[in-house]
Amino acid sequence: MTGVVMGLILIIIGFVPGLLDRWAADISEAAEALLSRLYGAPVMSRERVEFGPQRWVGALGMALIALSLYLYTVR
Repeated sequence: MTGVVMGLILIIIGFVPGLLDRWAADISEAAEALLSRLYGAPVMSRERVEFGPQRWVGALGMALIALSLYLYTVR
């Protein structure tokens, strides 16, 4: 059952447009804020790289669900 849930999460991440881009931007901003608090000076921000569509993540989720359902029925 855990494989199905993990597969669904991967499908959602893969098919929601821009979700990984937003998460990467949020993590980067949080890291910059933390470093600026630790060092007292603003940290130079790097250029952000966009990931583009991550359809393979959704496909990986579907494969994980199929594998977990297959292994469940084989037992």
